[in-house]
Amino acid sequence: MRSAVFSFMVCCLLVFSACTSSHKAQKQSDPQARLELAKKYFEAKKYYRALPLFDELMGYFRGRPEMEDILYHLAWCHYHTDEFLVAAYHFKNYATTYPTEARAEECLFMHARCYYEIAPPMRLDQSYTYDCMNAIQIFANNYPQSRFLADANVMMDDLIARLQDKAFFNAYLYYRMDKYKAAATAFENMLRDYPDAPQAEQCRFLILKSWYLYAANSVPSKQQERFQQVTRLYAAFRTRYPDSIYGTEAEQLYQNALQQLNKLEKNEFVQN
Repeated sequence: MRSAVFSFMVCCLLVFSACTSSHKAQKQSDPQARLELAKKYFEAKKYYRALPLFDELMGYFRGRPEMEDILYHLAWCHYHTDEFLVAAYHFKNYATTYPTEARAEECLFMHARCYYEIAPPMRLDQSYTYDCMNAIQIFANNYPQSRFLADANVMMDDLIARLQDKAFFNAYLYYRMDKYKAAATAFENMLRDYPDAPQAEQCRFLILKSWYLYAANSVPSKQQERFQQVTRLYAAFRTRYPDSIYGTEAEQLYQNALQQLNKLEKNEFVQN
């Protein structure tokens, strides 16, 4: 008797389990149910769980109203899982596909923000920095009154500062390698590209010093014109920065250049 009762209970459990499994399978295969589950994961900040669901559902809901919401959440999932390049693609895709939606502005800003997240330190290649600056400019052009514009400007200022630092670092590297003509040219290029850089005064002093060292290490036949360039650079430097912290050293370079010019003139007079 007990054996029969036990067998009956086992059968009931198996039937119930089968029904439950069937219900779960049906629920899991229902795209709407999976979409709701993905949103629940997203709201709970379980982005690694939400991401594959949104990714999978894109194929089912493509061309349907739900697609807008899926694409938005998918982009944010990639952002929160530090997949910034993929996130940038989806944010830009959203802004392009749904330009009239309220969230298009946010997504175009986030497209730029993703590139900002991967913009490398100053000493590395700055391709992503330029990509980010271009994305910020596109965003600002499309939304000149945006609530995100202040943050975009902060990012832009930081990126410009990185490029200024890199330009200065590269020019100073030539200087440290005793390639004085190349250093002077690199510092001049930096001032042309970034005339308001905080290193502008130091750059102009190093141009002066580079030309002095370039002249001092030149063959005698080239020294006169190069020391004359030093005197011209000094005059421009003192006019622009009369109270410069580099004033004393700049004055010494100038006096040394004058002495060298005097020697060259005397040698030329003796030879003639």
